[in-house]
Amino acid sequence: MTLLQMRYFLAVCRYQNITHAAGELHIAQSTLSQSMQALEDETGLNLFLRTGRTIMISQAGQQLAQKLARLLQQVDQVESEIHDMALRHSKVRIAIPQQQASYLMPYLLSEFHQQHPEIQLDITEPYGLEAVRLVHDEKVDLAVINSDDSNQPDIHYRRLASRPIGFVVWEDHPLASRTSITLEEAASMPVAMLSEEFYVTRVVLRAMHQHDLTPKVRYFSPHLSTLYSLLRHHTLPAILFERSLVEMPGLVTIPFAEGLRLTGAILTKKNRQSSKDQRLVMKFIFEKLSAIPSQE
Repeated sequence: MTLLQMRYFLAVCRYQNITHAAGELHIAQSTLSQSMQALEDETGLNLFLRTGRTIMISQAGQQLAQKLARLLQQVDQVESEIHDMALRHSKVRIAIPQQQASYLMPYLLSEFHQQHPEIQLDITEPYGLEAVRLVHDEKVDLAVINSDDSNQPDIHYRRLASRPIGFVVWEDHPLASRTSITLEEAASMPVAMLSEEFYVTRVVLRAMHQHDLTPKVRYFSPHLSTLYSLLRHHTLPAILFERSLVEMPGLVTIPFAEGLRLTGAILTKKNRQSSKDQRLVMKFIFEKLSAIPSQE
């Protein structure tokens, strides 16, 4: 017994009329009659009581109809769930903290969208630590972060090329012509930094502590745009990750002599299969972030 036969049979049961049932199903009456005869032959049941052109459903037919109705309801539910799964696979949830987002977002919302208009990107912009938690809780499919030494056993880290952390000034700043700066020099000057939820800040503060240095941080901000504003208004230098400064006009990044760097990573949950759409997004991000020329 096929699903098509089941649907044909239930249509005949509803109408108790071959002509009307065939009309609903958009098939020939002869086709429907032959299908019902084949169903009776296959099941060995007398499903219909025929009187001339009138048919009635037998008791056995009514019992079979009840069973098939429940079965087809389950089939329809499974088909609906499969459809929903397919739709979810065309939606990729991504967490990208500010420093990575400042570079990636224009490419994801333009170039990637043009290449794959069928894939919907649901992008949130958390802190780095929050991005890891979102992957852990499976609230996003992947995250792009500046990695730190806080690897979790249930998170898979796909490493990206490392990039320098720099001391950032404006073009006519007295230090703008310098080719490098030491941590000690940076610690002696008032600066602005991102808040400690950001990997770049924790790496810098840890390096300062290891050298017994205390930086003169005048302002911690959770917003990269605030630090850009301070730099553009020549208010305070900042210590930032090089990648967040790509294509920012009027700013100069001075590498640290100690070679402070951050390694980016694409995070996914271990033992969770990635969809084809997710793999396409990860491939695109990996290529874009690996292709950024270093400003060293």
